[in-house]
Amino acid sequence: MGKAGNKTANKYLGIIDRSNEACKVAEGNAYTDKRKGVVLEMDISKSQARMLEKMLRQWRIEDKERENHMKPPLMSPDVLHTRDFSFSPIKSSHGIGDSGKLLLATRKSDRAERYLVKHEYCDCAVNEFVYTKLAHAMDIKTPEIKLFKISADEKRRCFKTEYVSAARFLHVTIENPLYSVIREQALNWQDFFRFAAMYEMFLESDSFEILLAGQYIYRIDVVDAFPYNDYTLRMAGVNKSMGTDNPQKAIRHEMLSRSYNDCWQAGKFEQRLQKLISNYGSVCETPFLEPFLRIQAVPNEYIDNFLHTLCYFYPDFIGDYFKLFIAALRRESAEYLATKK
Repeated sequence: MGKAGNKTANKYLGIIDRSNEACKVAEGNAYTDKRKGVVLEMDISKSQARMLEKMLRQWRIEDKERENHMKPPLMSPDVLHTRDFSFSPIKSSHGIGDSGKLLLATRKSDRAERYLVKHEYCDCAVNEFVYTKLAHAMDIKTPEIKLFKISADEKRRCFKTEYVSAARFLHVTIENPLYSVIREQALNWQDFFRFAAMYEMFLESDSFEILLAGQYIYRIDVVDAFPYNDYTLRMAGVNKSMGTDNPQKAIRHEMLSRSYNDCWQAGKFEQRLQKLISNYGSVCETPFLEPFLRIQAVPNEYIDNFLHTLCYFYPDFIGDYFKLFIAALRRESAEYLATKK
């Protein structure tokens, strides 16, 4: 149940072209995914790890260029171009978090237009983009997320991966406000309970972070949503033979052939609702149930359109995987609502 795919990705990270200098074994230095805490099946030095990541990135970019070659030019309001922005480091009050080092992007022609940029991991852009597009279609507040296309003439070396997301910068009033403050100050206070429903629906397991910005609360930092994380997504675009296998083909097969019906534990939605009721009373029941209904009404054409944009950045089959997941989520949500009648 829940998160999946790590074993498949781990298998290939452990056998990448061992004849390549970047992948030769160096005793005593395990290559670790710092965010997920996973030690891979080979030992390499820090410099070799950097070479490996650079090599993986280049392979992903080359394969994505081949996929995009037959497509029309990308025209989307969800896409920004790095040449139009200046970038500067930004420090969080909590230090470096699960999304790595952040950047602040400021549009050169309008310095009031700013975005919080994530670029160090391969799941930040895809998971937050899809989550936000679905949330907005359900009229639930999250910061607007766009995707940065790295311009052809870009010479700045400030992006660790080619997957760069941009969250609309918010002027924060209170970080992680108490419910009593939310109830008093937020016009959309009921979103607090809708956020809780989406946390379960979208398979989140990280911290439940909310911001109060002006008169509204926003759900932020949802990178950990959905079944697959950085560990799998950084290998999904690697269309190279490794040993007797190909990681992209194996991950594609896994994503598109599995059943997503087993992602949700039986009774988990109701358990979360009952816990909320015990803490906040019956006022939470209606807004908690609303996302399970609203996900049914998100137009398929809308989903196709934003996944079409996403697949100019990620392998095309990633869009197919999300369609399967969303279809399973709709079924699971409908079954849960049927128990509440």
